Amino acid sequence: MRSRPKLAKGLVVFSMAWLLLLSSSFGSYWLLWPLEHQYSVRTAAPKHACVVMVLGSGHDDALMGEARHKLSTTALARLTEGVAQVKKAASNDCLLVVSGWTGGLNSSSHAQQLRDAAVAMGANPNRILELPDARDTIEEALALRQAFGAAATDMGDDAVGGRQLLLVTSAAHMPRAMKIFKMAGMEPVAAPTDFLARRDHWWRLSTANLDNSAKAIHEYLGMTWLSIRIMLGA
Repeated sequence: MRSRPKLAKGLVVFSMAWLLLLSSSFGSYWLLWPLEHQYSVRTAAPKHACVVMVLGSGHDDALMGEARHKLSTTALARLTEGVAQVKKAASNDCLLVVSGWTGGLNSSSHAQQLRDAAVAMGANPNRILELPDARDTIEEALALRQAFGAAATDMGDDAVGGRQLLLVTSAAHMPRAMKIFKMAGMEPVAAPTDFLARRDHWWRLSTANLDNSAKAIHEYLGMTWLSIRIMLGA
């Protein structure tokens, strides 16, 4: 770069401008809004027979307190929405599905922590199905598809596969999650939560905005990688 000082200076200026944009309220909102507004908040009550699938998002066994205290902020938001969707059902014929592995750092699975927290929130422990081995959204979709038959037998249902599937995840993650579950042969109904895009003064800078921008970029990259896998037939 010493031989090309103008290029080096240009790269520095570009990097600083990009960092400022991602840290601004305008930048994070601009990235998140197209993702979070593809699916509306689910206000209708589930049909009499349903499966409410809550996608995992991490926990920490080392934290003190009850299960809900160990969940990440995102995981707690997703679980709260999932339990609320189950409680909206006119009957008790809804199955809450929670998923997630240990993350390689914890002794308990994320699914177990979600289950314990859901029970503390008032969910029926006999109507909760755990998928403790799923490590990402693709594995969660495949695990749910494989578990349908087992759940029907274990819980006395005639045909879980005929139930309405409600998919609960963060609003920014919902477009990619819906695509993955449809690729797995399911027809989910979106129940987004954990909305991050907030209107604010465009010039306000914060690390929270930078984190939100990073989450949005992660989803765009995930969608791109998913499209590449589809084209390659993976």
